[in-house]
Amino acid sequence: MKLLIPSASGLEAVVKRQLDRLGYPDTKANNGRIVVNDCTWQDVATLNLWLRSGERVLISVASFACESFDQLYEGIRGIFWKSYLVRDSRVTVITKTVKSKLFAHNAIQSIGKKAIVDAMTQAFGVTPTETGAETVVEIALYEDVATINLDTTGVGLHKRGYRTLSYSAPLKETTASAMLDLSVWHGDKVFSDVFCGSGTLPIEAALKALNVAPGLNRDFAYQKWAVVPEGTHEETVALARDMKKDRPLQIFASDVSEKAISIAKYHAQKAGVAKYINFAVADAKDFYNGASYGVNISNPPYGERLGDEQQVVEIAKFMGKAYKRLDNWNFYFLTPFQGFERCFGKKADKKRKIYNAGIECSFYSFNGAKPPKDN
Repeated sequence: MKLLIPSASGLEAVVKRQLDRLGYPDTKANNGRIVVNDCTWQDVATLNLWLRSGERVLISVASFACESFDQLYEGIRGIFWKSYLVRDSRVTVITKTVKSKLFAHNAIQSIGKKAIVDAMTQAFGVTPTETGAETVVEIALYEDVATINLDTTGVGLHKRGYRTLSYSAPLKETTASAMLDLSVWHGDKVFSDVFCGSGTLPIEAALKALNVAPGLNRDFAYQKWAVVPEGTHEETVALARDMKKDRPLQIFASDVSEKAISIAKYHAQKAGVAKYINFAVADAKDFYNGASYGVNISNPPYGERLGDEQQVVEIAKFMGKAYKRLDNWNFYFLTPFQGFERCFGKKADKKRKIYNAGIECSFYSFNGAKPPKDN
């Protein structure tokens, strides 16, 4: 099987590195999706369970030139659907089209569904009842090439299962994990987030340091598919549980809002990492930590979300002062504020474009001194 891993704009390289660490080194990016070849159902389970920044896991079942509805119908009808569907599979068709002659979503969806039903009727000798588990079929058209994909994930991979209480302007779990991967932080270093909100960044840091599979406490669409070999999911979960570590961590998370900290603590408890995170109600202006060579990663309030532009300016200024007080620390910020470096008082050592909740942001890296190497 060929799998496709959609990733948010700007995070393709992060997802590729995560795949490499999971044992999938020979991948390539194509139109915002990472292609993983020669996969099995075990790989479907593994990637759904372990990917920290991918959006979902798709099976690419066919790809063909498509400039007309006749080509669309014949291409989809010609797929060997018995490899993926059973006679009672409930099929839902979704569509994407970019730079293609076929652009009417309703028509693409209708013809695609008819082609699948006709193919299943011929394969099983009876009209599908569609009373069983749902299979979402994506028809993606790009420059007159149709790619037919099956969504094995269901609800997006950013839904880990621990964040159940709402709080203003949450950071997606997949984006938070990518920010960690783009930093120099590892479990032996001190970590802080002085704008922790509902706790996503410190929780994802703990999960990563403890080698907890991010999808361990949720379900996936493929689990209900009759074509998946029995025990595939259960075996993958059991292996993941055996790979969890227990180690001391120095993770500090604070926010000026007492409500935010209460929610963050609840989420950390649900994620099973509450004992590894030190939460505190505190103003970021007062931030100080006596540890050497720490890392602060934050997603401070934006003018577009929680505060006005003056608040954003003030945040950048007092975080710049904190950076000077902690000259051995690395600071990272995700913000759409274009004047952040000027107000922070230093040009970023690295800057990367990342989209958060549809807002174009920059991920600023301000490096501190490197720790001395052990002799």
